Amino acid sequence: MLILDRISGFFHFIAQFFPPDLSRHYLSFLFAVNGDGPIVQSLSIALSGVFLAVLIALPLSIVIGARMPGWRLLYAALAVVRSIPDLTLAIFCVILVGLGPGAGMITLIIYYAVAMAKVFGEIFLSADPRPLDALRSTGASRISLAAFGLIPLKLSDVLSYGIYELESAIRASVIVGAVGAGGIGAELVGSLNNFDYHRVTTLILALVLLIVLVDRFCWLVRRHPVALAALPPAGIASLVYCWPQLFAMRHSIETFSKMLPPHLKPMQVRELPALILQTLGMAAGGTLCAALIALIAAPAASRGIAPAFLVQLTRRLQDFARAIPEVVWGLLLVTFVGVGPWAGGAALALHSSGVLGKLFAESLENVPPDPVRALEATGASRVAVAAFGNFPLAAGPIAVHTLFRFEWNVRAATVLGIIGAGGIGQALYESQQLFFYHEVLAYLLVTCAIVGLFDFASTNLRKRYRVSWEAVE
Repeated sequence: MLILDRISGFFHFIAQFFPPDLSRHYLSFLFAVNGDGPIVQSLSIALSGVFLAVLIALPLSIVIGARMPGWRLLYAALAVVRSIPDLTLAIFCVILVGLGPGAGMITLIIYYAVAMAKVFGEIFLSADPRPLDALRSTGASRISLAAFGLIPLKLSDVLSYGIYELESAIRASVIVGAVGAGGIGAELVGSLNNFDYHRVTTLILALVLLIVLVDRFCWLVRRHPVALAALPPAGIASLVYCWPQLFAMRHSIETFSKMLPPHLKPMQVRELPALILQTLGMAAGGTLCAALIALIAAPAASRGIAPAFLVQLTRRLQDFARAIPEVVWGLLLVTFVGVGPWAGGAALALHSSGVLGKLFAESLENVPPDPVRALEATGASRVAVAAFGNFPLAAGPIAVHTLFRFEWNVRAATVLGIIGAGGIGQALYESQQLFFYHEVLAYLLVTCAIVGLFDFASTNLRKRYRVSWEAVE
């Protein structure tokens, strides 16, 4: 009886989100281009953030790739800054420039400049050494080595990753918007707080549409790189649109100085191991559930294994799952199951199932063709070929993708503290809200240590198995 009541309650809850609010008045507000439209704000935050981030990341990555003096120290500093959750960066930026798209833009500039500088540097470090050795033998300087060796050799990989980050930045703009940076995130939080679930559905559909359009544009750029010429003008226009009207530097310095020294009360120190385990448990549970869903869905999303119509249907469902950020899934789940790690773990599972499903399907498609053809020549069915051919050959990449996703989910689990999902993230967010700055810095350092440890491990795995960082973003 209890199970039936829960099922009935679930469908009653879902019914409150339909139909979506498609009124002319609300749609004209969402897509307004006069400065108040959430869609335009989120897109502008992402475009301006990624545009400036690329300009900052390229020279930093060349320092790493060319192994210039101090490159190891720079690489370590980038890893430390990257371990700060984007939500925490957004709160700091709100302190600096106030509410609005400006705070979101600066957050994404910092976050993606650091992330791309680190990844671009690793791409340059992985360049074929033979052409570089030939350049060195001519007495070329490190600057010449970068300009005529590293960049030409790895430009396509750098552009591919930079374009991919634009799609990731759209999702991140929703996350930072939830703490006052404007855009879809701010509107979504407001609609949930007002129990206006019909508009929540409209916002989610708008977000999915925006992600799909950006994904199609990224695909177009990969096929026709000349389309990349549209990004600099769009980035400059977005930069002007999002430029902050306020820089409260003195107030920011005073606020940040209050964080020193980091300090936790004895009771908080005793609670720390449990909070860390809760965060890791949330990440592990979400990753495990997502991996199981993705393993089941991957054959249906793989060309050559499943019929074309099933591939398209499965991939669209995966696109929908990964288009919605973890925080948005969490906000929706909290309204139904309540606060706690269950909501956080389920949010990570839903988002990651879309990411891993796509990656697992591509891993099945990219296996060496000869063993698969040999199995097909025996008359084996598609199911048998997939079970005894594609899956065993793709086991290595699938395992690495899962481990990388776990590292990403450790970082995401700290962000989910904003919705009351527990763990170190909730303790950090509550300290921020209560202005307990010494505790904020202490929890932030613990968070950086946890994320940094898993980041170090995943970096070594990536170098060993040569798997793209698209696995974790």
